Amino acid sequence: MREFSATPDRLPSCFRGVSGATAYRPPGSSGDGRMVTLGTGPRGVVFAPISWGDACEWAAEAKRLAADGYHVVTFDWGGDRRRTVSEATRLLRSRGAKDVAWVGGCMGGTLMLGMLTDRTARPAGVAGISPLASLGGYSAGNGRSYEGELLLLGTADDPLSDEGRLREVARSFPEAEVTVLPGKLHAAEIFAGPDAAKARRSLDRFLDRTFAPARG
Repeated sequence: MREFSATPDRLPSCFRGVSGATAYRPPGSSGDGRMVTLGTGPRGVVFAPISWGDACEWAAEAKRLAADGYHVVTFDWGGDRRRTVSEATRLLRSRGAKDVAWVGGCMGGTLMLGMLTDRTARPAGVAGISPLASLGGYSAGNGRSYEGELLLLGTADDPLSDEGRLREVARSFPEAEVTVLPGKLHAAEIFAGPDAAKARRSLDRFLDRTFAPARG
């Protein structure tokens, strides 16, 4: 992989004081698309926020996974959202991540699932948290030709992405594990709610499956 050069930036407040956390601006950025990396090692995880979210949205899970031995990046959206995901993936790989999983909330998950149609830069696994079949001009696409691990997770009565909408997405991803938790929480909120422990167990099982070949 060619050298990935990015400009150091100021850490957002949610990551200040976290050992090893570093903020970057990707090449060609004009004040947006800030990325935060933490952790080290060959197992990379890219967290994507909801459409109006930022690098702090997944901070709690990013810190947890980094403490568990994952190499994590989370970000503010840049102007080209597909490029933001791709650049975050490249950043991790340039820092030693051999395999990368994508985890996205709402529009972030919808976009990441849709990017699986690009056969040249597929991740080892994708977890869509409260994704929709389409949102904001992005489509979840079709995962029938994708051989990596897939998780679709949401809540039964989420006003934006309820169980019916989650299962609509699942029809295009027949190999995906589908986890529906009770309640109305959305995307990263699920991981701070009453069923947070169940959500984390589901995400951890997905990551275990995704990186199992690397461990072997």
